[in-house]
Amino acid sequence: MNRLFIAAQAIAVLSLASVARAQDAAAPAAEAAAPAADTADQIAKLEGKIAALEEQYAETKGDVAGLKRLKLSGYMQARYAWQDKGLVNYNKAEATASPDRDNFFIRRGRFKAVYDADVAQFVLQLDAIPSGLSVKEAYAEVKIPSQLIKGLAVDAGLQLMPFGYDVGVRSSSDLDLLERYRGAGYWLKGEYDLGATVKGSYGPINFRGGIFNGNGVDGGYGAAGRDNDQLKDFIGRLGFDLGFLTGGVSGWYGKTIDYKAFPNKTYDRNRIGADAQLYLDLLPIGGTALKGEFIAGKTGIGTQGSPVTAAYGADPGRAGHAWHATLTQNLGKTFQVAARYEQFTKNNNLVATPKTLKSINELDVALHAYVGGNYKLTAAYWHPMDGQTVGTGTGDPKGTVKNTDQWVVQAQAKF
Repeated sequence: MNRLFIAAQAIAVLSLASVARAQDAAAPAAEAAAPAADTADQIAKLEGKIAALEEQYAETKGDVAGLKRLKLSGYMQARYAWQDKGLVNYNKAEATASPDRDNFFIRRGRFKAVYDADVAQFVLQLDAIPSGLSVKEAYAEVKIPSQLIKGLAVDAGLQLMPFGYDVGVRSSSDLDLLERYRGAGYWLKGEYDLGATVKGSYGPINFRGGIFNGNGVDGGYGAAGRDNDQLKDFIGRLGFDLGFLTGGVSGWYGKTIDYKAFPNKTYDRNRIGADAQLYLDLLPIGGTALKGEFIAGKTGIGTQGSPVTAAYGADPGRAGHAWHATLTQNLGKTFQVAARYEQFTKNNNLVATPKTLKSINELDVALHAYVGGNYKLTAAYWHPMDGQTVGTGTGDPKGTVKNTDQWVVQAQAKF
């Protein structure tokens, strides 16, 4: 019995030892299994967060891609101007200045938005000055794929007249003498018109032209920009770019109707033009540029007659011409000087007398200072040499009348 009892105790002790060893061996395995489960949960949570971030990134990427297509730009031109005669006799017939040409004023306050998509482009430019808000450009562009013609596109809406260099190519923020020459201010008055154009380039040759209302945003029937008749004008420029030499020839063909006359009378409204720009490195102080432009036209742009009758353009059927020669010289990277001589003849058939002036000549000079990448300070002097007004005057045509000279200081900031 004792032997059996001892054997049973030995078996029990061995069994308990085996169970203890089994429990001791299972404890580390359980402890190892717990962290593994926690890690899997954390990985699952991180994967969820990453997936959410990927979705947000995809949305942000789409928004950024859309914003990259939108380009905003603009500039502000604040001026102080002093003009002989000026506003002293502003309410009298002999006055030669207007409020936006004397004292402190905002010449231009432009804001431009361009949205460039794959096959289309939207352009809107506003001019915000104290006298009011106006639309300068508003057109839609569709791009036409072409392996032969680069940048082939059709623009429809309110856009620059494709004529000459000063109007058709140069921005108002980058004019050498702050304002365009007198010929452009008369035959291309307003600078913008409603129409549809085709543009593109082939090698060094570029072109832009199309059909327009013809009387510009400053003319019109009853309201600025509204066409005075159903006739349409063709305006276009064929240019070239050789790097050191650029230029072009421009043409305008159209007609306008005088509804005041009975029977109604139709006048030609035509222009031809040529321009050239030569860029040279003659001096070690900076680049030199020589620029010239010629225009001959018939029937100006403007409003004549009451809104009830017609607005058919200024000086109907009258032919004239204008030209200018401009020299610019860079003085290092900060300064630039510019000088322009121009002549304007509104009526080629006018006979000059001591009381009537046929042509007006003008000499303009300017000094530009470029500060940073977006600020330009300019001092300019404009000197009309013959007469008080364009086309006619009360002084001797051979003399010099200085009471329309003007000094201008302009601060321009761009973004």
